[in-house]
Amino acid sequence: MSQTSGLFGRLAEEVMVAIRIAQKDARIYYLKPPVIMSSFFFPGFMVLAFAVGRSIELSLLIPALAAITPFFAAGSVGPAVLPLERRARTLERLLDAPISPFTVVLGMTLAGAALGLAASLVPLLIGIAWLGVPAFQALLLILSAALSALAFSAFGIVFSARAEDVPNAMMPMNLMRFPMLFVSGALVPLEKMPDILRPIAYLMPLTYSVDAMRQSMPGPLEPWLLLRDLAAVSLFLALCLGAATVALRREMR
Repeated sequence: MSQTSGLFGRLAEEVMVAIRIAQKDARIYYLKPPVIMSSFFFPGFMVLAFAVGRSIELSLLIPALAAITPFFAAGSVGPAVLPLERRARTLERLLDAPISPFTVVLGMTLAGAALGLAASLVPLLIGIAWLGVPAFQALLLILSAALSALAFSAFGIVFSARAEDVPNAMMPMNLMRFPMLFVSGALVPLEKMPDILRPIAYLMPLTYSVDAMRQSMPGPLEPWLLLRDLAAVSLFLALCLGAATVALRREMR
């Protein structure tokens, strides 16, 4: 019993440390220009560029915007945090502290996810009010956005875990993000894509994020498809957390 309580006590302590890391990162890095551009301007401009002049239903447009926003916003915090902390040598002191690399990664992930979710709440709340989304489906929308924000925040940390400066983190990540964006079904429905691209789309986590939010909009809800989407995003989150933790652990050697 004492071992179990000791384990839970240690777990609670690690979670609290992760939250404090997230608070520190939010206070310092949220107002950095790359974070602001990626969080609040770029996703909206991208969606408007594809929506203007096309008759796209709001039930399709709102989930796409709500998925793209955390995709860029949450993923922009890690590339700002890790290179700047490495340059200031604060990352080295953080890794020398008696906390696990996973806790450090989790804290940075929470910081990015909080920003991504906050940014996505704007289109989500507009969609919920405009389309009259029922309360249960509104909760599913927010759950999908929160899980997506966590996954894409961890994705950003994977690319910045070994980067020495912000461009070195952002450039390879954007080489992955932009193809992912265009084949995810967010801007072009999957059924209108060339057949050769559809198998690739189903390998992209953003595809499942977009579909989860569209499943939660007014209309027939397909529970198994929604569970598939949430499971795929959760798997991507776990893989990114693991990869980022391994990369930071190597930093300690």
